Amino acid sequence: MHTLENCRRVAVLSDLHSNYYATRACIDDALAHGTEGFVFLGDYVSDLSMPRETLDLVYSIRARYPTVCLRGNRERYMFENEAGIHHFAPGTKSGSLYYTYTSLTPEDFAFLKSLPYSATAVIGGVPVELAHSAMDSDRRYFDPEGGMEEALSHIKTAYFLTGHTHRQYAYSREGRSVFNPGSVGVPREHGDLTQYAILDVADGAIRCTLKQIEYDVEAAIRHQFEYLVPCAAVWAIMVVYDIITGEDYTLRLLECAAEKKKRPGADDTTEEFWLEVAATLKMRLSSEEILAEWRAMKKK
Repeated sequence: MHTLENCRRVAVLSDLHSNYYATRACIDDALAHGTEGFVFLGDYVSDLSMPRETLDLVYSIRARYPTVCLRGNRERYMFENEAGIHHFAPGTKSGSLYYTYTSLTPEDFAFLKSLPYSATAVIGGVPVELAHSAMDSDRRYFDPEGGMEEALSHIKTAYFLTGHTHRQYAYSREGRSVFNPGSVGVPREHGDLTQYAILDVADGAIRCTLKQIEYDVEAAIRHQFEYLVPCAAVWAIMVVYDIITGEDYTLRLLECAAEKKKRPGADDTTEEFWLEVAATLKMRLSSEEILAEWRAMKKK
């Protein structure tokens, strides 16, 4: 059992996805508001361009504050590639994962492999279950719109922390609560903000505050184009659209690609295929055009 026993205010961060600038902003904001400990729910890496720097932030927090770290499905992808289950390569199809995999050090792999997928922690004297998604699997997740009965039926404590969906919520029913801090790196619904949660413990109960704060989006975009776009091409650009709009453009890309793959002779291992998909979605492909589009969006 992991413990944050003496912490009365804890920050919960999930789904960092190599977004160093967003992670830095969340940590700084949490510390400015008196956070005493941290919980990280996994998916530290992939999709954005700073996996090493993001992990170093996590390491620095673990060295200074009581911290619980779990792993997520993106970490599993790294392990599976190492085992030969996947074969990541540069290009839109798996270039983001390839870039991440080749950026990690042996020490990073050792750290990530040491992490549990789910755990029970004691926060300020209150037991809490936590997992990247479901307690028994990173292939299932929970959403209040789809019903929370399954999540509630599986937890043994009054509180459950979960991530994975990139959507914030605090759901309570019949004396039990499920809290999702959203995504630090690629949040849904809140556009160009980053998300995390603060837990406050008093009188044996936990109150959850869902946070949405600003960060240096432009710096994240420029670093993405300089470092990840050359390796991951259209996928890396779709992630930029994800972070400026809060919408799931990467899912749109995959859905459109699935339709185009039905055509005779379609080959999704070529960049021509993915550029055609991007054209179908009417996506801009240069950093300056996207930044101009983002600035125009902010003025509305």
